[in-house]
Amino acid sequence: MGNFHRLAEIVGSMSAEAGAAPVKPLARGEFAGAAIVRLGGAEGGLHRQPNHEELLIVIEGEGEIRVGDEVRSVRPGDFVFVPRNAVHGTVSTREGPIAFLAILTPQFDLTKDVVWEKSGAAPRFEMV
Repeated sequence: MGNFHRLAEIVGSMSAEAGAAPVKPLARGEFAGAAIVRLGGAEGGLHRQPNHEELLIVIEGEGEIRVGDEVRSVRPGDFVFVPRNAVHGTVSTREGPIAFLAILTPQFDLTKDVVWEKSGAAPRFEMV
């Protein structure tokens, strides 16, 4: 992981096995982390992070995102703030994948710090 990244190039090269959402870690600092997440399905899985705040910037695609009880349409350049412990996720995407720059604080571990809202298995992510 370096200090400078060309987001459009990274998103264009991201792919994962069928059924998995690719995640590209960009930075892991003492107090924050950043990654690109690219979702191709209809739903990214409603979830919450009890101990983390999340900042999302849409890089590619269009869709609808839920934060708490509010659902909004988003497109490239849009910014979404997710407060600590708020249920959130991609509700739907329009024609193709949607990619976000996700910045979380404090530092975050996808396998331990997320509470998935629906019973059953969480969506499958693949680090790329």
